[in-house]
Amino acid sequence: MAKGRKTIDNEKINNNLTIRFSDRELAEIEELSEELGIPKTRFIRNLTLSGLADAKALNKIGALKGAKKLIDFKERLLNSSNYKTLEIV
Repeated sequence: MAKGRKTIDNEKINNNLTIRFSDRELAEIEELSEELGIPKTRFIRNLTLSGLADAKALNKIGALKGAKKLIDFKERLLNSSNYKTLEIV
């Protein structure tokens, strides 16, 4: 039998993933997980899985690629050297 922690549905958790956060982001994660009384790794996993469910739903209706394009556009705009002088009228 494979080793690993069991989830509620008895599926084994055997894989690790490294994620980097800023100091501010990690502080917010720690604060919220403490308020909920759950370990921060469980909190992050819950957030990830709920985000995955949302992404799957968006993908089913064809909106995920559109959302990605909007996010990419926002990133290009924020990283633009002209961002500080951009005016929206």
